[in-house]
Amino acid sequence: MSGCFVSLAHASTDVYFHGTLIDNPPCDITGDNDPIYVDFEEVGITKIDGINYRKDFTLTVTCGNDLGNGVQLYMGYDGMNALFDTDAVQTTISGLGIRLYYQGQVVSPDNDDIPIVMSGGYSRVIPLWAVPVRDDGITLLEDTFSATSTVEIRYP
Repeated sequence: MSGCFVSLAHASTDVYFHGTLIDNPPCDITGDNDPIYVDFEEVGITKIDGINYRKDFTLTVTCGNDLGNGVQLYMGYDGMNALFDTDAVQTTISGLGIRLYYQGQVVSPDNDDIPIVMSGGYSRVIPLWAVPVRDDGITLLEDTFSATSTVEIRYP
């Protein structure tokens, strides 16, 4: 009877994980009302051109003292992109979207498009505007519409 021994060698090391729990994120976003509600009221189908029906609104970013000084943050928003325009959020009507602008530049959904520098203990007002856009290949019919997105502050 013969036997075979196989000796397996292995190496190991310890892994340490580290982090800090905080009670609340160091910054908060508020709007003119919470949740932020932008009412386009009545929108003429034939006048939707990405310029007409612009609605201005503001967000206020307030950071607690825990943030530090001169910290680069990124504000963006998440929402379902319109199939016809990746720079717009899809509304409940196919062929109709909403674009968001900051300082004259479009802010695309699901991107960190707005860099802001903040310091702890301060607030900053962020002026934005929204405008409806349409897919010229789709005939829009009279109906109510809505769209939803979530504005976020992303920390380094």
